[in-house]
Amino acid sequence: MLSIGDFARLAGVSVRMLRHYDALGLLRPARVDPHSGYRSYTTGQLDRVNRLVALKDLGFSLEDCGRLLGDDLPVEQLRGMLRLRRAELAEQIEADRARLEQVERRLRMIEKERTMSPSVVLDPYTEQDLPALRVVQRSSRVADGQQVGEVVGPLFGQVDEAVRAGHLTPSGPSIGHYTMDGDSMVAAAAYPVGPEVGEAQASAAGLELADLPAEPRALVTTLRGPLSAIGEAWQTLSREVEARGLSFAGPCREIYHEAQMDDPDHWVIELQQPVA
Repeated sequence: MLSIGDFARLAGVSVRMLRHYDALGLLRPARVDPHSGYRSYTTGQLDRVNRLVALKDLGFSLEDCGRLLGDDLPVEQLRGMLRLRRAELAEQIEADRARLEQVERRLRMIEKERTMSPSVVLDPYTEQDLPALRVVQRSSRVADGQQVGEVVGPLFGQVDEAVRAGHLTPSGPSIGHYTMDGDSMVAAAAYPVGPEVGEAQASAAGLELADLPAEPRALVTTLRGPLSAIGEAWQTLSREVEARGLSFAGPCREIYHEAQMDDPDHWVIELQQPVA
């Protein structure tokens, strides 16, 4: 027999919580001394407390835990529930990490306001025309500009897979393009293709076919560095547009000349903003 303290240590819970479980009828001691009231447990009860804690970590209420334990939940079902919860937690951690990076980027941009010197380094600006492009793509509506990265990243993964599965041959590097539609943005992940690719072939691959119009004048620069700097790069470009007495005149494009997800600190992204 184990004392309540030893059992709590082995189970990874507090003595207070064990007493609470006892009061709720979720985990009764194997023995209660009639004179001292001391609770004792057996090692065989560790299985039940492990299941109880696991169910709590899954987000079930103690009432639900009691019902599930009473139903003698199969171990394989519990394992599957825990795996699902693990995936959800991992996704939440990744989302929190991305938000933390956004906060840090904003702080760096604010700190640079005093010196008026951007922390991002861009290639010299050029003014040039943009060619018309036929692309295969997937797109999604984005209500919040901070969600662009969360939306576009998976879109590129989907497009890459669809292009390979559809045996399509891109005519150039991948492209992101963004169009404002009312209060929201339509973000698209795309690959340029030749004029021989038609609607039927694109649709068979599960992709949209779109034609980006030629733009007679655009301000262009290139970011060489971390993908996380893309937001500041666009803000820096927008200031250059204003400094030249120009204005935005169409959807912007991003050309991903080098974009390895396993090396997010060394991307080469060409920024193209139509101007007038």
